[in-house]
Amino acid sequence: MISSKHYSRRERYRALETWRLVDHEYRDNPSMNLAVEEAIPRMVGEGKAPSTVRFWHNSNTIVIGCFQSAKLEVNMQACKETGTEIVRRFTGGGAVYHDSGNLNYAISLPKGHRLVPDHNLQSVFQRLSEGAVEGLRRLGLNAEFQPVNDIQVDRKKVSGAAGSIRWNSVFHHGCILVNSDLSILGKVLNVPRAKLEDRHVASVQTRVTTVRDELGRDISTREVRDAIVGGIESCYEVRVESGVLMKEEVGLAEELYQTKYSRLEWNLEP
Repeated sequence: MISSKHYSRRERYRALETWRLVDHEYRDNPSMNLAVEEAIPRMVGEGKAPSTVRFWHNSNTIVIGCFQSAKLEVNMQACKETGTEIVRRFTGGGAVYHDSGNLNYAISLPKGHRLVPDHNLQSVFQRLSEGAVEGLRRLGLNAEFQPVNDIQVDRKKVSGAAGSIRWNSVFHHGCILVNSDLSILGKVLNVPRAKLEDRHVASVQTRVTTVRDELGRDISTREVRDAIVGGIESCYEVRVESGVLMKEEVGLAEELYQTKYSRLEWNLEP
């Protein structure tokens, strides 16, 4: 027999706002992954898709911000030697390195959502990073948000984020270094010396860390993903339920891939 206490807890959970959970990815096609990143908030903004959390992975890839120069941010020769692709996202911010040990997450909400009512991008970064911070804390890490858009563990960067308020939607995405190869990261990214000196570190590898290294044990991206889902539900008082992309979303992603994300002029110019 179910107790009234247990029943009321279950009913309260069912009454929460529901977010869709999507694990839709193209591990060996980073350009298509980024096309999906744009398609979802567009559909959410049109009211055709619900508030959505997406988790995904890339193979070895440098993802540069919308306004960055690939030639300045990326060591092209190192990318060739390591088989690292270069793609551009639609959000701003800095270049990041992805590999199979990196977990990417994205949150798409309708504009005016109760969590980010003031339409300020800095507020979006902080508020929508809280679920990931809580998830990492549940794993035993001393994680905290560090403005402008980082998550740190004991003063080392473990995650960076970017976002956008457009298409009548609020979009936030981040990448978490779970068990990434930091030696490749240090080779393929051109990090300005001034930026390193400002943080009193000698190299990009001493500035960043991984979840695995901080925990001192092996951990899968799936375990981190599950912890973040729990953090999102707790921080935002929502119910996250598994779902899939609609045909219209997939169709839009395919169109964006063909017309934008697969093109060299988008990814490498200027």
